[in-house]
Amino acid sequence: MTRRLLIGEYGWAIGIIGLTTGIALALRPWLQTIDVAMLFLLAVVLVAYRHRRGPAIVASVLSIAAFDFGFVPPYYTFNVHNTAFFLTFAVMLGVALSMSQLTGRIREQAEDASQRENVAAAQYSLSRELAGAARLADQVAIASRHLAAATGGEARILLKEESDEHAGADSWPAVDDFHSIAVRVAARWAYQQGESAGLGTPQCAEAEALVVPLRGSTGPAGIAILHPEDESPIPAERRRLLEALADQAAVSFERAQLAERHEQAQVEVQSEQLRNALLSSLSHDLRTPLGSIEGAASSLLEEPEVLSSETRREMAETILEESRRMTRLIANLLDMVRVETGALAVHKEWQPLEEALGVALLRLDERLAGHPVEARLPPALPLVPIDELLIEQVFINLLENAIRHTPTATPIRISAWAEDRTVIVEVADQGDGIPPGEEETIFRKFQRSSTTSQSAPAGGSGLGLTICRGIITAHGGRIWLDSNGGKGAAFRFTLPLTGSPPAAVPTEPVKG
Repeated sequence: MTRRLLIGEYGWAIGIIGLTTGIALALRPWLQTIDVAMLFLLAVVLVAYRHRRGPAIVASVLSIAAFDFGFVPPYYTFNVHNTAFFLTFAVMLGVALSMSQLTGRIREQAEDASQRENVAAAQYSLSRELAGAARLADQVAIASRHLAAATGGEARILLKEESDEHAGADSWPAVDDFHSIAVRVAARWAYQQGESAGLGTPQCAEAEALVVPLRGSTGPAGIAILHPEDESPIPAERRRLLEALADQAAVSFERAQLAERHEQAQVEVQSEQLRNALLSSLSHDLRTPLGSIEGAASSLLEEPEVLSSETRREMAETILEESRRMTRLIANLLDMVRVETGALAVHKEWQPLEEALGVALLRLDERLAGHPVEARLPPALPLVPIDELLIEQVFINLLENAIRHTPTATPIRISAWAEDRTVIVEVADQGDGIPPGEEETIFRKFQRSSTTSQSAPAGGSGLGLTICRGIITAHGGRIWLDSNGGKGAAFRFTLPLTGSPPAAVPTEPVKG
């Protein structure tokens, strides 16, 4: 409490007793002595209610003196001829002191209760906002705002990062974090000792800021540097509020840091799993075509005169086919990396779905020679906002998947229709279908179905459906496996019709 405030309280107590004395003097002809005593007791109670014990005690002594001076004969002197009044003075002083003591205690209890209520309200408000922020940076900003509001100035939070652990407590925080040596000393002391230091405290009192440690369950996690607007010392009760808020924020920071570390650990585990899977896929899927290419090429080079023209042609076709297979595998791996890293850029344009499907059918014309393809795209199918190259890749992956998992001569049906502001596309085959329980697992990375056709080419990399899901998700749609009535497998995906399409352009349906 400032000196000016103390002087004001004592002045107010003196003024109340003076006012009571004036009123009692004006009414003295009509008042009994006991009535005057009651008036002075009321004034003492009023002072005790408004102020602390010191001013109340001063008011008690002044009330006895004023009562003796103005209302005990002889008037206007402190001489007392009737000794019975000494008992009256003693009773008045005892009652006044007791009432001031009780009133002051009640007032202090009410102030403590109000202070606890303010602390609880501030903590509740802080915890509610912290609970809604998952990122550590957002929580730090919220805590800084609440601490600044409670300080009546500015607040800055410094957290000790994992990279600072090697520096030790003696050299953290760094010199660059402060403009004042006194505040830096206070910050290091607060962090090392786990107690507040700086402005308004016995430790480093010359600092122009109050430093509060952020005490978590495992020790100080950092510090909060608080600058009051007028740079006046913060009262003890307000400092307790700031410390409570800082401790609560520290616990929340610990939870956020643990969550981020756990998430980072999961990302590292997934990255390691992806790396191992990529290495396994490369070592397995590339070794087979490379071995075939090497064997065919070495035979062509070492014994060209022994081989017939038909055999040489078959070896050349083997080299070409295995080279294409390697190209598809590497392309899928690159696409998978783009999907996993979020680097898949989608450039949408309103265009007919038939164009992307037509290009995919042309690129797979040779491989589709043994499978009749039926395309059912109605003429009234609306334009769709798509990235043509990416949707073309989806069609290629789904068609290759159907070729690989169905016997030769079985048909493949491609259908599309509009429904609820979306276009639904289906690629269905007449193979053995997908075993029950694998409806979702087949979309995972490097997941291969166990129903590969014996007459189909060697199995793929297990990335095609994963890439399809990534592309469709990037378009705002979804892809799933339909039962197809128990005959083969039917993959369906949706393309949302978002935005305003251009004027419709009539197109010819794709013929199977």
